[in-house]
Amino acid sequence: MKKKFKLSLYIGTSVLLALFSNAAAGELQLLPHPSSPGTDVRPPEVTEVHSIGNISSSVTNIGLWGDPWANYASMEWPIGSGSSYLWCGDLWTCCYGDITPADSTDKWSVCCDYGNWELQPSDGYPMEYLLPGSVAPEQTQYGIDDWDPDHDTPYGLGIWVENYTWDIAGYDNFMAMEMIFTHHSEHGNPGVPLDAFVAGIRGDCDVATADVTECHLDDLVYYDGHAIWCNDPDATFEYAFDGPENASTQDDYTYQQNPDNPLPSGDPENIWYYYNYLGTDGIPDNDVDQNGVSDHFTILAKVVGTDTLYRQDPLSGVTLFEDGMPFYHYSHTVGDTTYLVVPRNLSYMWDGDGPGSSDDDSGEPLISPACNGFIGWRLLDFWIVKADQSIERPIDVYGYPIPISHLWWNWESDPGTDPEKYDYMWGKNPDLNGLHSGPAYMLDWVGNPNAPEVIIPDNPGPFPFVYDAPLSLIYPVFDYRFLICFGPVELADGDSLHVVGGWVMGLGLDGLRMNADLLLDAYYRDSIWGEGLGIETGTPAVLTGITVFPNPMRTQSSVEFTLQSPSHVNLSIYDIYGRLIENTLDSELPAGSHSCTIGRNHIPGGVYFVRLQAGNEIQTGRFVVLE
Repeated sequence: MKKKFKLSLYIGTSVLLALFSNAAAGELQLLPHPSSPGTDVRPPEVTEVHSIGNISSSVTNIGLWGDPWANYASMEWPIGSGSSYLWCGDLWTCCYGDITPADSTDKWSVCCDYGNWELQPSDGYPMEYLLPGSVAPEQTQYGIDDWDPDHDTPYGLGIWVENYTWDIAGYDNFMAMEMIFTHHSEHGNPGVPLDAFVAGIRGDCDVATADVTECHLDDLVYYDGHAIWCNDPDATFEYAFDGPENASTQDDYTYQQNPDNPLPSGDPENIWYYYNYLGTDGIPDNDVDQNGVSDHFTILAKVVGTDTLYRQDPLSGVTLFEDGMPFYHYSHTVGDTTYLVVPRNLSYMWDGDGPGSSDDDSGEPLISPACNGFIGWRLLDFWIVKADQSIERPIDVYGYPIPISHLWWNWESDPGTDPEKYDYMWGKNPDLNGLHSGPAYMLDWVGNPNAPEVIIPDNPGPFPFVYDAPLSLIYPVFDYRFLICFGPVELADGDSLHVVGGWVMGLGLDGLRMNADLLLDAYYRDSIWGEGLGIETGTPAVLTGITVFPNPMRTQSSVEFTLQSPSHVNLSIYDIYGRLIENTLDSELPAGSHSCTIGRNHIPGGVYFVRLQAGNEIQTGRFVVLE
């Protein structure tokens, strides 16, 4: 039997990584609502906090992530730092047609929006906090709907939401989500489908609360999965972006380290995050590592001759995508190497150069903790489960699901009316400067009588509607937010749209991209569209019973473990960013119980991981060093 890395060897509540199991089969579909219009038998609004991994964030059962009232953590990262990166994340939807009780044709929206809570907890589906949950060691789940008596234009939308977090090193920097949007037309216009239905996540990210000088006024925003670099003129995803010039020949987007950071350029804390748009810097467009593949894409594997080579996460030792990857992906050849890639589908924000500073203070390098984290939301997949339980995949580009749009704006342009929100979700930004394309499938939707024309994609390609970032349009750093949307689809009565994605944190852009790729790996590990379970192995466990005691550590602790057979053992210490601190043990050991002392030495206070490898098996443990 093929030997596979066994994630179930991880300690504590990390025994299962049975990720998103049976989601595509529709088992999580929101059940028919027991109440009727005009009743208000609902559970209370409840806030629960995820805190098992390296992030801590609240979830409220009205379609809200994070806490704008600052009572709870809002994507605090690293956990214990006290610095939150999300002011609030909100669930948005829109659709078009004779779908409301008012029986009028118009653009409609139902959103969780800055106190205008059009989504309310559903009777019979209260907030549940599960530890462990059925999918992950930490899980929240709840049902919400739009037919509250105070909402005068409901269109009969019930939503089931699940949020998942893990404590596994490498997989503990994201909150994964599944959302299921089910149409109950009896609470809207009976029998009329939700046409041109689009769902989305808005991120109002104030990066970050450790920045005491107006943390919301110096943020920037961009999208991964839009810009493209390839030096293969026959690449299937090459296209003309702006006029006749191919996208791969453009060079107007690069990023670099903060030139005013007091740390040397080689210090891992001096991260890559500062953007410029010079266009003549000599660095190939979006290809900093010069491998011929856009940095906006996840490399699943590369094929050289007959060998398929997979990536490995240095902290956990996990080989990414070897045990499952999207079966819809692009093949891109550079020289004698073929890369298997997918767009990252990631909207994100970071701390920019504050206008009140004479130096470039991007990332706030002089404060502790610094605001050098990046925060984003990545789309993994979406599909429809019809009322008869058949599965339908929406039209997408090259067979791979992509968002319909990534929008950004500042608070002065917040949409207020339903038509305004509808237009935003469909990619119509009030400021139409900047370069933009649009997904090819929009050619089939534009002009559809049930989907009013929003933007005609003159140069359709494999991207959502994306406008260039603020800096490229000569906009200042400011209080921005992003909106990433999925669709459009038609939902007949009883149909459900499933959306899978998640919030991601990381140190700098490189760290964010790595953790976003780990989120993708987690979803597809040993599975097809989330239908698989667990990690198989053909050999018995060698390494068992790892503990770190005392924990927290003041001066030293012991790592205790048991070997079922003789093995070569390596024990290493990593910080929360995945950087190697020290190798503590590297030797052959006999079967039996063992103990290894780890001392504080030069390690400052904080959260750390011990990584113990025996043969091909790996376990990790988390411990805290007190100041």
